[in-house]
Amino acid sequence: MQQATNEKPIILLMLAAVAFAIVLVDDRWLRVGLGLLPAMVLAQRAFRGAGVAPVPAAAVEVPSQDRRSDAGVRKQIQELLALIRDFYTTCHMVAVGQLEPSKAKAKAQVVEGQLNDMMANMLGTLEGGESAS
Repeated sequence: MQQATNEKPIILLMLAAVAFAIVLVDDRWLRVGLGLLPAMVLAQRAFRGAGVAPVPAAAVEVPSQDRRSDAGVRKQIQELLALIRDFYTTCHMVAVGQLEPSKAKAKAQVVEGQLNDMMANMLGTLEGGESAS
């Protein structure tokens, strides 16, 4: 933590140098050089990291009773993808003139209704899960 606070003035100085190079220097190659040097040092510091200790595996592991099953989520994703494909196909058919805009609008309204129903079901599932906890 102490090391991060000591680096703040250095980082601010480098950002000021980049701003100076971009705003005030007229010569193109000098501007590139003055901007590139602090940018490279900042990138090096970013790659080096802030020295944060890794999180122990025990803190990340979720107990089996708290894990959700993926079957329901996968089903909803498949339904969503099917609706997106249907909507995209409708838009494409209108663009190439194979479907009248009025029919496309009606079809889009059906897809919108299905999306609204899916969202309501998903929110109901989430609210039911939270109240059971």
